[in-house]
Amino acid sequence: MNKYFIILAAAALAISASCTKVVTNDAPARKVTFAAANYVPQTKAGEVSFLSEFADPSTAYFKSKGFLHAEGVTDTTQDFFGASGETISWNATDKEWAPSHDYYWPKGESSYINFVSWYDKTGTPTEVTETSLKWTNRTIGTGDNIMYADEAWRFKDNDHHQYDKDGVTEGVPTLFRHALAQLQIQARASKLSNASNPNVTWAITLENVSISNIYNTGSIALTNADPNSANQLVAWTGEWSTTGTAGTQSASNLPLTASNQDLYAIQTVLPQSVSALALNFKIRIVTTYNDSSPAVTNTELITKSIPFYAATGTALSNSVSSWAKNKKYIYTLIVEPSENRVLFDPASEANWETVNVNDPALSI
Repeated sequence: MNKYFIILAAAALAISASCTKVVTNDAPARKVTFAAANYVPQTKAGEVSFLSEFADPSTAYFKSKGFLHAEGVTDTTQDFFGASGETISWNATDKEWAPSHDYYWPKGESSYINFVSWYDKTGTPTEVTETSLKWTNRTIGTGDNIMYADEAWRFKDNDHHQYDKDGVTEGVPTLFRHALAQLQIQARASKLSNASNPNVTWAITLENVSISNIYNTGSIALTNADPNSANQLVAWTGEWSTTGTAGTQSASNLPLTASNQDLYAIQTVLPQSVSALALNFKIRIVTTYNDSSPAVTNTELITKSIPFYAATGTALSNSVSSWAKNKKYIYTLIVEPSENRVLFDPASEANWETVNVNDPALSI
């Protein structure tokens, strides 16, 4: 009887072995690393290093969460990098972006990882999942910076890719986009003396400068979807909504010269409609007639409130009705003292997506 049982057991093992395929991977384990870049839809020469986003490149970092699908099944009990995600830091010596300690790619034939990466200078997202990335009631400071990378779906190994930033050409491709907008307002005098009458000079000062009806608190809910194919970068979709109440942002008085000076230095702003925004200021023009003895001066104080946008008529712009993510807006005021006019150069943008605005001349 015992002999009969042993024969049956051996037969059962043989049948089981014939129906089971055992897959092994004897390749050496590879560390998970990243390669980061900015999304700048310009020529390659116009692109900038991702490290330029940080005041000190030696401390550059971003956050990432990895969602492991072991043999194609989501492990909902533990994220690959842990529940709070990992800090990915720049290693200038090894020229790589790497987590705080080593992680290795899974060897399962059907295993893969989805990566959600972001950078928030002064805060954290309120939700991070494979398909949702949210910031709720986030207050934006003038020096803030929030970026999020296109989601890297279904990766099994470090990727060789088209980016060549900071000497990194291999890793999880991490293509960042700016979540905020940038604003810069410059000003200058068209002239400070009269070419036809050198005895007439002007001193021009912008006073009591402010932007009214500007929001600095908002929420954004970004969404993403699995492309169901390996090694894909998928952009997030979603826009900011303003929350709270609009306020006023003031600037210092600015004596004008013939060269551009910052009325508002480059700063981050919440993407928003600008249809209710206005630039408010007083122009103090002191005209000096030097051909008299003593010289005679005449002072004019002109108060202006100019809307940022109007569909028709006179405004800072008749075409840009909102500030968008990943864009930088530069406005330039030109004060013409002899004709009492304020002129505007086209608003433009540098190193981000280009915006050209045909700004009209304004009578004052």
